[in-house]
Amino acid sequence: MTITRRTLLAGGAAGALAASLLPGAAFAVPPNEDGYDLWLRYRLVDDSALLSRYRAAFTHVVVLGNHAVLRSAGAELARGLSGMLGRSIPVREQIGNGAVVVGVGADSDLGPEGFTIKRRADRLEITGSGESGALYGAFRFLQQLQRRRPLDRLDLTDQPAAPLRMLNHWDNLNGSIERGYAGKSIFAWDELPGLRERYVDYARILASVGINHTVVNNVNASAEFLRSERLAGLAALAGVLRSWGVRLWLSANYAAPITLTKDQPSPITVADPLDPRVQQWWQDKIDEIYRLIPDFGGFLVKANSEGQPGPLDYGRTHAEGANMLADRLAPYDGRLVWRSFVHEGFDDWAEYQYRVFHPLDGQFHGNAVVQTKNGPIDFQVREPVNPLFGGLPHTNQMIELQVTQEYTGHSTHLCYLVPEWKSILGFRTHTGKASTVADIVTGVAYDQDNVGLAGVINLGDDRDWTGYQLGAANTHGFARLAWNPGLSADEIVSDWIELTFGGDAQFRSVLKAIMLQSWQTYESYTSPLGMGYLTYPLGAHFAPAPTTTQNLSHHTTAEGTGFDRTATGFTGMYAPPWQEIYSSLEKCPDELLLFMHWVPYTHRLHSGKTVIQHIYDSHFDGYDKVVAFRRAWERLAGRVDQARHADIAATFDAHVIEAERWRDTIVSYFYGFSRIVSSGTGWLQLGYPGGQLLFGGKPNNLPVEVTNANSTSRSFAATVHPVDSGWQAGTASATVGPGAAATVALPVTPPLIADHVDLSIDITPAQTALSSRHQTFVVTPDAAQCHLALDIGTADSPLVTGYARVSPSTSWNTTLGYGWVGTAPQGRDRGNTWDALRRDFCGDYPARTLRITLPPGPVRLSALVGDGGPDCPPTIIAEGNKVLATSTDLPGGIFTWLHADLDGGPTGRTADLILDSEPDRFWHLGALVLT
Repeated sequence: MTITRRTLLAGGAAGALAASLLPGAAFAVPPNEDGYDLWLRYRLVDDSALLSRYRAAFTHVVVLGNHAVLRSAGAELARGLSGMLGRSIPVREQIGNGAVVVGVGADSDLGPEGFTIKRRADRLEITGSGESGALYGAFRFLQQLQRRRPLDRLDLTDQPAAPLRMLNHWDNLNGSIERGYAGKSIFAWDELPGLRERYVDYARILASVGINHTVVNNVNASAEFLRSERLAGLAALAGVLRSWGVRLWLSANYAAPITLTKDQPSPITVADPLDPRVQQWWQDKIDEIYRLIPDFGGFLVKANSEGQPGPLDYGRTHAEGANMLADRLAPYDGRLVWRSFVHEGFDDWAEYQYRVFHPLDGQFHGNAVVQTKNGPIDFQVREPVNPLFGGLPHTNQMIELQVTQEYTGHSTHLCYLVPEWKSILGFRTHTGKASTVADIVTGVAYDQDNVGLAGVINLGDDRDWTGYQLGAANTHGFARLAWNPGLSADEIVSDWIELTFGGDAQFRSVLKAIMLQSWQTYESYTSPLGMGYLTYPLGAHFAPAPTTTQNLSHHTTAEGTGFDRTATGFTGMYAPPWQEIYSSLEKCPDELLLFMHWVPYTHRLHSGKTVIQHIYDSHFDGYDKVVAFRRAWERLAGRVDQARHADIAATFDAHVIEAERWRDTIVSYFYGFSRIVSSGTGWLQLGYPGGQLLFGGKPNNLPVEVTNANSTSRSFAATVHPVDSGWQAGTASATVGPGAAATVALPVTPPLIADHVDLSIDITPAQTALSSRHQTFVVTPDAAQCHLALDIGTADSPLVTGYARVSPSTSWNTTLGYGWVGTAPQGRDRGNTWDALRRDFCGDYPARTLRITLPPGPVRLSALVGDGGPDCPPTIIAEGNKVLATSTDLPGGIFTWLHADLDGGPTGRTADLILDSEPDRFWHLGALVLT
């Protein structure tokens, strides 16, 4: 069994399903759905009177024009009306009574993408100022019907506020998605120019909410996307998108001329933007792309950041690097988007982007756009608005928002981000004609056209597209804000709920309340007072790990915590009103206090609480709210189909577990430093000084450190809660004084297994005990009871008791009975935050061979896979042409055991285990046992 972040907790899901089947409900249970349709659900209108009126009013569709985008609009109208009216609604050439007419009519007041919807006596007209506007109007009309609007309330006029409404995919050629939590890429690169039906649905999703540009590959770009052999396939994909009003973009690797000419007789050896050969290579490549993709949007570039190449490698500026590409795109109406996310190490990122890009203001050419993350750090749940907004008045600028929840809970924690984005877009910079971030990215502030919003998107090939069904609200919400930043979070989420789940008033009210509270709830049990970045910096950015960012994002001591950014000059990068507010300990908003200042734990907030009491209370309160969310969702059983109710209930079950983990870790961390007892209810907090490793098949004495965070002594008995009947456990008791700690040894004997288990420690008498539940332990078999027990990793890492070491230098040895054959792999050690088994591993990009000796007869092979740092790609174990076991993509910090049955025959034999991964991905192996 593997403990994952989306473990289906059968009890919670089954309970919700059982509730939905209770007799006596006053409403019909809707048919099951799987989330694939997102908000494009064209279900039959369930109000018979309204259905009759709709059927009389809308009988056929007429498309005025033969443009591909208009044909798409007509097809969508026919599809949507047929579904909602329960009868075939054809596309016809002649306008008759009941026609829905879609076409183009010039209206300079609506810009190039605006539309009007107007109901007349015998027809309904959808008129776009351009073809895309007509398409957007068609979708908006259908959405009005989905929301069951009466016929006399269908007229409207609308236009987008931002010219560039863009998705950023972080998809790789091998199908993986960096910071993706919804499966693999939806794009099957090697199948192109073959097309999948899902590409059409993808384009429909984008068009339905007004997205007009999409960058289909990762900003950490592979130059292979620009190889000539791939461009025909990308042109086919662009053709699908084009018919729905979406322009395809590519992320470009700045060193592509080097990579793609290295096998030529006269290769290019530099990527200097002022080098004539480099300039000509890019000119030729851009010409080639536009011959195949005439509406190609342009390039997105990440340069001189996190190891990516760029112009600074040659003594040039970011502006010089961007302009070289922008000038070559300009004749084709192409644009160059250049990311400003650059930083120096992990000391303090906050001021570096401003220091680099502010002096370059006005030096970027007219079709070059600087894309800036919303905050100065990295998509934290709370951080100040990036001072570059307002700091680049003479530069086109886009805001980069992260829809995929890298730092806000992945696909496990519900965190509806629209309220956060609203606060960012509404931030007054006190610069320009109008002063909000929204004014800058819509072009109002500085009279600019090449501006907009980019969303690092959360889409993948999961059936529900976003990994958890409520996550689609962020996809929808980003697009709606890109269209109109003036919409309220309440309006946007209400729209999404009705389109996704229907119009049940009680359902809508309950879910809306949950969604609108979820961002601040997530903040409350994770990141106190703007501190941010409390996850392992080089890992998955999911689980709490405050020790790993100490003195990086916070300077926590026994006396206080926070980060004094007044000393770095950061607060001086804002306009004067904010300089005064942020630099002042008295005026700084509480929600950003620990981002801007270092304070003692006893510092009083504007709320009247001390900092330490706020940390305690907010984490307990936040966890309690998540529990309340789950209960509220359970009560909605029967008001939504059973399949989606059960799936979302399972997400809430996992959410509760992870919120508890965050609460326990952060509260324990700050109590451990401050030793200040809460003014409310106290607690015990448990630690595991020996690590979370148990040996299967033998007695263990599990050391557990119990700290008493109460004002009085506490006596208790502790026992490992048995996983099942195969486990044996004993009890240990202790009395601990206030503020003191005691270590007890808990007797526990797991069965002879290789597994990961979710353990809890039972404390009696019952009391709040942090880190006592849902603790992930690895169980590895006792070496003495194994035919072979190998700890695989580096040559100098700690060794698991009784296990033999296999490092890259361990070559095949007939006496030992194990070792590498041929080229050895690499070794990695993630450090002492992990136990001896999980801290290190061997791995590589090419396949490698580990030879082992099998004993006679049947034998069970178990192999540990995972990485305590970054995410872990699949590991494939094969013998000859037979695949024995394959792991899935694993988030950083998550491990799994792979198992396979082998047979040594009557006398034993050797087995050559081939270890590999998907193309261009790194396999991992941390341990191997034979039982």
